[in-house]
Amino acid sequence: MIKSEEVLPWNEYEKIRKDRIAKIVELKKERRIELGDRMSILFENKNTVLHQIQEMVYLDRLSSEKDREHEIEVYKNWLPCGGKVKATLYIYAKDNSDLLEVFRTLPKIYDSIFLKVGSKLIQGEPENGYDQGEAFSTLQPLTFDLAGERSFDMEINVVHENYKFKVKIPESLARKIIEEAYEEC
Repeated sequence: MIKSEEVLPWNEYEKIRKDRIAKIVELKKERRIELGDRMSILFENKNTVLHQIQEMVYLDRLSSEKDREHEIEVYKNWLPCGGKVKATLYIYAKDNSDLLEVFRTLPKIYDSIFLKVGSKLIQGEPENGYDQGEAFSTLQPLTFDLAGERSFDMEINVVHENYKFKVKIPESLARKIIEEAYEEC
C-alpha cells in the first residue's frame, strides 16, 4: 500500500526528480521483458507505481494531501498483492501510420497475453474501461490471478493470430514477482 506521506508535493519532488528518474529507469530495466519488436511488459511493484503517482503529482503541480491521496486512489489497482501479479503492456508504433497498422493487425491483443507459472497458463485481464476497438491504447494494465501458484518457473506467452511470442522470465525476477504478488493488499 502507498501512503500519502510517501508522495511528495510537486515542488519538493522537483528538487530530487532527476535522481529519482535515474533510479527508476534502472529498476524498470530489471522488470521489463521485451516481447518481440512490437511490445514489452513491465512487472509493476510498489516503487514503479509510486514513481507513476509522483510523476502525475509533479506534472499536474499538485501540492495538497487530498490531491496526492486522489492520485494514490487512481493507481492503487496497479499494485501487486493478494495473489495477483500486476503488469503494464506497452505496444510500440513508429509513427501514426504504423499505429494504424497495429490497430488493424492486432485487434484484441490485450486478451492474448498469458503468464505461464509452472505448468499453469494464466490469461492477463485488461483493466476495465479500455476499449479494444479500432483505436485501442498502446499502454494497458494487466492483472494475472495466480490462484495459489507459486512456481519460479515463469514465462510470458503472446498468443494472437497475428503475433506470437514466448519468453522465459529470469528466475530472479520471477522470485520478486511471486513475493510481491502474495503481499497483503
